[in-house]
Amino acid sequence: MDGVTGFTGPITLAEQLAYLAGLPKVSEDHLRRMVEGKEIPQEFAQQARRAEVPKYFAPKPGEFRILDYVRASRQVGRNWVARCPSCAAAGHDKSGDNLAIAVDEPRKYCCWAGCTKEMIRAALGRPILERRFA
Repeated sequence: MDGVTGFTGPITLAEQLAYLAGLPKVSEDHLRRMVEGKEIPQEFAQQARRAEVPKYFAPKPGEFRILDYVRASRQVGRNWVARCPSCAAAGHDKSGDNLAIAVDEPRKYCCWAGCTKEMIRAALGRPILERRFA
């Protein structure tokens, strides 16, 4: 007989589940008291990543800057996330996270729902001008 569980021989799945079901539950208050005053050891602590602010490059005359027209709500990885103007105009993107803007290069942006840059710019009233070559 095993001194811990009281079972002999191989333990079946049903016996394991019955044992787990019989364990006392830990309340949120009890868990809070157990960890109070304790800190995560340094080797396990994740280093808090510093949130970056959008970089603004010196604009060229007539240059379009997406961050002048949308508000970045949060940073996800190496991108700022914002509401896509084209999706919003069509009644989509209710969560406000379809437009990704590169943190390192805010001139780079794309809509994860598939809107083109032309659609995004048109929704902002700043359409991309066609260049005609002679």
